[in-house]
Amino acid sequence: MKKRTGILGVLIAVLALGIGYAAVSAVTLTITGSGKISPDQNNFDVHYTGNITVTKSNNDITTTQSHNDAQEGTFNIEGMTQKGDTVTFTYTVINDSEDLKATLAAPTVKTNSNSTYFTVETATADNTLTANGGTTTQTVTVTAAKTPVEDDETTSVTIELVASPDNS
Repeated sequence: MKKRTGILGVLIAVLALGIGYAAVSAVTLTITGSGKISPDQNNFDVHYTGNITVTKSNNDITTTQSHNDAQEGTFNIEGMTQKGDTVTFTYTVINDSEDLKATLAAPTVKTNSNSTYFTVETATADNTLTANGGTTTQTVTVTAAKTPVEDDETTSVTIELVASPDNS
C-alpha cells in the first residue's frame, strides 16, 4: 500500500507541477509611450537675398529698393512722367531651410491705392524651392497707366508672396 500511495503521490505531484507550469508559462510584455513634435518657425527660413535688379524705361526715373535679407522688401519710384513709364524690380527669393522644400503661391497685388494712374504686376520664375539654398526670382513691375496729370499722383503698393513648407 505504501508503494501505491508513493506512486499516487508522485503522480499527483507531477500533475500539479504540469498544471502550475502551464499556468505561468505565458507572459505579455507591453510598452506604452507618447511622442510630441512642435512647430518651430526657425525650421522654415524663406526670405529675400542678394542684389535687386532694376530695369527702367526712362533714365530720368529714380528708384530706391531694399530687403535687408528679410521677409520684407521695399521700393520707391520717382520721376515717372509719361504714360507707359515702367520700372521692374527683380528680387531673389532663397530657401535657407535645412530640410524643408518651399512651395510658393502665385504672388498677389494686395494693394494698389491708385489704380487709375498705376498698374502693378508681379510674378515668380519658379514656385518650388529646394531646401538648403534653392532660389527663384520675383518681379514687380509698376507702370504709369495714364497721363496727363495735374498734380503729383502717388500710389501705395502691397504685394504678398506666400511660401509654404513642403516636407515631401
